[in-house]
Amino acid sequence: MKKLIALSLALIMCLFAFVGCSVENADAPAADDTTEAPKQKLIVGYTLYEPMNYKDASGNLVGFDTELAQLVAAKLGMDVEFKLIEWSNKYLELESGAINCIWNGFTSNCADDDGIQRSDKVDFSYAYMNNEQCVVVKAENAATLNTAQALADKKGAAEEGSAGEGVVKGFLADEKNYIGCAAQTATLNELMSGNVQFVVIDKTMAKTIIGKGDYASLTIVDSIEIPSEKYSVGFKKGSDLTAKVNGAIKELAADGTLAALAEKYGLSNYVITEYN
Repeated sequence: MKKLIALSLALIMCLFAFVGCSVENADAPAADDTTEAPKQKLIVGYTLYEPMNYKDASGNLVGFDTELAQLVAAKLGMDVEFKLIEWSNKYLELESGAINCIWNGFTSNCADDDGIQRSDKVDFSYAYMNNEQCVVVKAENAATLNTAQALADKKGAAEEGSAGEGVVKGFLADEKNYIGCAAQTATLNELMSGNVQFVVIDKTMAKTIIGKGDYASLTIVDSIEIPSEKYSVGFKKGSDLTAKVNGAIKELAADGTLAALAEKYGLSNYVITEYN
């Protein structure tokens, strides 16, 4: 009889324990399944190049390309990270995965110094801006260095790996008179110091800074015309980002955002806003 009572009590205690656990679990908060997955990151390779990507007075990265990349990333639901690169290493940075796009006034309709078209090396987005290379000299020499022939026996500089590099070498009778620089601003320092007599840089940059501030002694040689170019974003071959960025750029052009951004940076005469 005692065994039967003990067994009954044990069963009752187990029942209460089970009910207690059930009530306790019912009161416990449900697992949080609303946590958002981390956003995919758009890693943008750039160089300092006003007005495309540059630092403002507070040290913040700004510029047309900077803001356009941010707007596109927002449309794609991605975070954007900017990585400063050496322009001559842009393809290595892209192939290694250190960046997943080159977005920095990247001319898409030209060949590199090796003769290979850039479009054979990377996939390009829609062209979003027109550009030209231009010759810059000291203002005191503008009257004599105003033709391509006048540059042939001079020394010239351009950013290594840039569209301007091929232009400079094309002007020079002897390529030994060419100086390659790490950045477009570095070519201007070479010019002001007298190490070269002319440089070739992007006109979008030249129109923003030449003849002003630190570069007040320099001038653009408008009489030397160079074929126009187009800026696009460069991606690794086969990247699915190309089509996604194209869609975002097209939307930003259609709603007027692209034109407004160009106006903000004084690029209204260069921006492309019509897409089929």
